[in-house]
Amino acid sequence: MVSLGICLRASPDHPSTVVALDRQSTVAFIGRFSEDDELVRIVQAQRPKIIAIGAPLGLPSGLGCLEASCPCEPAVPQRKGRRSELELTRMGISCFFSYKGSIVSRLIYRSIELGRRLRSLGLNVIEAYPHATKVILFGDNVPPKNGAASLAFLKERLSPLIDGLDDQVVGFDHHTCTAVLNAYTALLHQRDATDVVGTPEEGMLVLPKLPR
Repeated sequence: MVSLGICLRASPDHPSTVVALDRQSTVAFIGRFSEDDELVRIVQAQRPKIIAIGAPLGLPSGLGCLEASCPCEPAVPQRKGRRSELELTRMGISCFFSYKGSIVSRLIYRSIELGRRLRSLGLNVIEAYPHATKVILFGDNVPPKNGAASLAFLKERLSPLIDGLDDQVVGFDHHTCTAVLNAYTALLHQRDATDVVGTPEEGMLVLPKLPR
């Protein structure tokens, strides 16, 4: 009953991080991979029940790519980004939008292809957004990403969530903490403790249960 979380980098030149949590919320595995084939081997060894990738798994309706030179157009011309991204902004949660010429287009392409590949193996793959997960779980006072204050903030708050993390979290970098957040989102989803925003066509985003 392993839940796997992936902090995916845009390029194989920079290793991505994967974390597995068991049903008791205990870290069962921490690893890194460069090529997608390496991740497939990790997945086959860990046999996860669910996988959360912390990057978009779909494009805005009507778009086949994010290249400015391509004539494909969004189904809703006046709308920038996917429905899930617009819903995040309505909640006051910042995000990168999926649109033509996006600075994160390489990451989006890789994430979509990886999601398709894992699903073709019969695996349950969901989209997570670690920044939104942090805001929902820990409040609006989350420090800016990648700074020393942000890393210390995450380490302090992840330990109470994940059993046995106290002895390991000291050596975590930001990518490992992010992978833990994604794995925790997957674990919550198994426990029916999540909400979902977006559309099936563009990709559904899984979030920790929102305040009612």
